[in-house]
Amino acid sequence: MSIYSSLYAGVSGLTALGNSMSVIGDNIANVNTTGFKGSRATFQDILNTTVTTGNGTTQVGQGTVLSDVSSAFSQSGFETTDSITDIAIDGEGFFVLSPDGSEQKFYSRSGAFTVNETNSLVNSAGMIVQGYQLDAESGARVGTYGDILLDSTIAPPIKTTQVSLLTNLDSTETKSANANELFARWDATDTAADATDATKDGKIIAETDYSHSATIKVYDVQGNSHDVTIYFDKAFDGTANKWDFIVTTNPEEDAAKSPNGVVTDTTSGLLSWGFIQFDSEGKISDIQMGDGGPAAIEGSAEYLSFSADFLDDATENPMSIELDFGAKWNGTTWVSDTLATTQYASTSVNMFQSANGFARGEIQDMTISKDGTIRGIYSNGKTIPLYQICLARFNNNQGLDKLGGSLFRDTVESGPPAINPPQTNGLGQLISSSLEQSTVDIAVEFVKMITTQRGYQANSKTILTTDQMIQTVVNLKR
Repeated sequence: MSIYSSLYAGVSGLTALGNSMSVIGDNIANVNTTGFKGSRATFQDILNTTVTTGNGTTQVGQGTVLSDVSSAFSQSGFETTDSITDIAIDGEGFFVLSPDGSEQKFYSRSGAFTVNETNSLVNSAGMIVQGYQLDAESGARVGTYGDILLDSTIAPPIKTTQVSLLTNLDSTETKSANANELFARWDATDTAADATDATKDGKIIAETDYSHSATIKVYDVQGNSHDVTIYFDKAFDGTANKWDFIVTTNPEEDAAKSPNGVVTDTTSGLLSWGFIQFDSEGKISDIQMGDGGPAAIEGSAEYLSFSADFLDDATENPMSIELDFGAKWNGTTWVSDTLATTQYASTSVNMFQSANGFARGEIQDMTISKDGTIRGIYSNGKTIPLYQICLARFNNNQGLDKLGGSLFRDTVESGPPAINPPQTNGLGQLISSSLEQSTVDIAVEFVKMITTQRGYQANSKTILTTDQMIQTVVNLKR
């Protein structure tokens, strides 16, 4: 074995440690880079050479070589920011990004996102974050993932399809002195405001003609709001535990009976009528409405419905609105929910009332939840699901191709990405208004720098000493 081999061993050490210093320098340079995963250099010895000794043969090493530079895909800490679109991943996964107009996909742990001029959610390089579009009403995912385009700055109006009213009707109430059914007491053409008019007293139906009422706001297909008032009174025929009710609106807004807002029909504004029968325990046992009872419920519906025509537009009207008193028809009987309309011996009161649908609204703010759901908050008071950010997971993170710009690309070694919503398939959760910090520990890097520097000096000494030994051999002949 030649003495010159020790020169090459020293050179291999210088080369390997020089590359190691480059890794350390890169780590320190990225100590504040969002989502950066620090690298670690590892070494291995070079194939040994067999030499002859007094006891036979043995092996002598030929130096070292840089075997691998791996990234530390450990979880780092979080930095709180004041931007909702700054997002950190707590756990496994990578954001999926795509250049505008391209099918190519890249992956990143850096969640410093903004909304650009086209309302796309993008990173600093303009790549669009990928996610699932969500149905505005159900929140269900629509199709596969794609570009997140937050262009829903306007929430279009949604017409009302269901009204819910949960109330308690006082069982101690007595029936009205009026001998007619509640719907027969409605006269849209008689709105005299004369206080001496004991029949109407300035209202379409007098306060003495009903025991309880509730007014709920509903919306037509254009987003116009309308008040729907439901009146209740003990049954005119005196049947025990039975209440009459009518569903009404402003007669001038009943386009079916008052064209152009001119009231000529006494039943204008009277949308439906019926009765609720309670059992001895004060729970609903039967509901009849208009011309039909439960037998009129079609398909898988669970509630009776009424019609409302608010617009002079035959293509959209009349609207069909389900009326939910807190009891559902299961095909055989009415089944009350945990909270439902009741008849107990206490003051009549509305416990809950609501209607779906809403007017047009403009987006004012948005939120991003742990499962990646982006919701828009609109001026009409509605919060609407828009998109759900997706994450990618790989079998071998070390096999990813590091591209710079906090981006990775999948390779054969990493395996194909498994893309799913956060908090599924082992993926982590998202934290809005936060950024994941670099995994680089500067104190550790400085220690590595010292040992690398000393190792480099030692290898240079190996070369220097070997050179002196060679010089000694050269000087044997003068």
